[in-house]
Amino acid sequence: MAVNPSADAPAASIQQQLDDLFAPWSRTDAPGLSVGVVKDGAPLYRRGFGMASLESGTQITPVTKLRIGSTTKHFTALLALLLEEDGKLDLDAPIRTYLPELTGPGGDPSLRLLLQHRGGSRCYLDLGFIAHGVAIAPVGRALEMQVRQRDRNFPVGEAMIYNNGGYHLVSLAIERAGGASLGDQMKSRLFDVIGMPNTELVLSDYALVPGMATCHLPLPDGGWRRGIFPTEDIKGEGGLVSNIDDMLRWIAHLRSQDRFGARASWEALFSQPVYPDGTTGCYGLGIMVGTYRGASVFHHGGGVAGGSSEMMSFPDHGLDIAVLINGARGADPNALALKVADIVLGDALTDRPGPVDTGPYRSLLGYWWSDATGMIYELRDEQDTLKIGLCGTPIGFNLEAVDPDHVQMALGGFRDVTLNLTAGLETGTIPIRFGISTDSYVRVTPDSSRDAPLKTRAVGRYDCHDADCTAEIFLKDGALAMTIGDGFGQSRGKLKILGETAALLRIPAPYFPVFAALSFDADAPVSSGFRLCTGRTRNLRFKRV
Repeated sequence: MAVNPSADAPAASIQQQLDDLFAPWSRTDAPGLSVGVVKDGAPLYRRGFGMASLESGTQITPVTKLRIGSTTKHFTALLALLLEEDGKLDLDAPIRTYLPELTGPGGDPSLRLLLQHRGGSRCYLDLGFIAHGVAIAPVGRALEMQVRQRDRNFPVGEAMIYNNGGYHLVSLAIERAGGASLGDQMKSRLFDVIGMPNTELVLSDYALVPGMATCHLPLPDGGWRRGIFPTEDIKGEGGLVSNIDDMLRWIAHLRSQDRFGARASWEALFSQPVYPDGTTGCYGLGIMVGTYRGASVFHHGGGVAGGSSEMMSFPDHGLDIAVLINGARGADPNALALKVADIVLGDALTDRPGPVDTGPYRSLLGYWWSDATGMIYELRDEQDTLKIGLCGTPIGFNLEAVDPDHVQMALGGFRDVTLNLTAGLETGTIPIRFGISTDSYVRVTPDSSRDAPLKTRAVGRYDCHDADCTAEIFLKDGALAMTIGDGFGQSRGKLKILGETAALLRIPAPYFPVFAALSFDADAPVSSGFRLCTGRTRNLRFKRV
């Protein structure tokens, strides 16, 4: 049953609370955001805060267009489902059915698995960040990188890693099957039907779009630079531009489902996948489905270079929320949308689950590595709350208790990493499950007195076929450093040695830094190569030249 907010608090009180929530971004010297809230079909809140462009001095208003990033994904998935209704696509066919140039392992997954991030393929964007940082790759490089893959992150269907490259491949399949560009098909089959005149696919941040806010990236000195996403070929993985009015119309249709689409298509869009071990995921086809404080919710956020977004709906409570941001400091669209729900729904929501207390697990704090997977996780304490880091990330991600023995990583709704902390306390090794595989992780610790062997073994030059790049490891001021580059650019980072074969790599870059775990071969006095893992790339192989 829908809850009327005025039953617990007058509308003016809710308006004031929302004004107070967004007040920090009501300024004329910084980028900002726009917010739209609808309750039971009636507009409740519609405001813009901050600047659309510091360069031109224009302010954000409710009609300002902003990039929505990965919120684009479910639009892509729904369009694919409509083409399946037409008999032009089969979501359960291998992607190479429509892209025959994918002769390697990247051609194996079905379109459905790619839309669920379960294809196991590597992503062109993440390989690009590793190979050349934020240098701009030319149009067509995305497909070229997917075609050249000889390996994969994990076997098809056995796990989930968020993968923009899979959505790029599905976008190309839509274009070939539908006989028109992705943007044109979205316009004719989705936006024109719903009445979304301010929504369009924009493939490059170099394009000029009337009425669109500039993306802003913060500089360390407090200034700003223009946000340019490092590709000119971003399609259904994150290329849409919209405003809050259009997004709220779209969310309303995601609930009504009355303009187009067969019932089976809508059910597939929101379906929760069942993994091979019987567990259920929360990611449908470009939509995350779950609960927040006891209330059903579906949502998806997005991030680009200097922008972010969140689209969220509480269907049982008639609450729809859209938050679009063009780089405002400290503005997390998902967190802000949830705070809006807290304010509007109030007592209709249950208590939040508590965080995992560090206390019982303080002896497990530190780095944990597995030679089998090449991954390095870090258990850390943040204000007496246990959190987890991946491959040296500077921030810890939340953990949720599953049962008295296990905790799960709660990152953007993805719960595909589970740790048995009780076993860690008892044995000194932590069993960590990713997908359907569980591996034992051992503690690794920075120790300058024991890092000399790896300093000797690791120095050299390495090639990586799948990332189409070269890496050089060298000593600088007594510490290991690395450069990685390809034909488009080069990045440099420092290594933190964590044992005889394991190290962390950090490559600083504006907005897209690389945090990686390196596992060196231990078969010779001079290492023959290493495997590189990040949060979204696993066991990327580098061989000594």
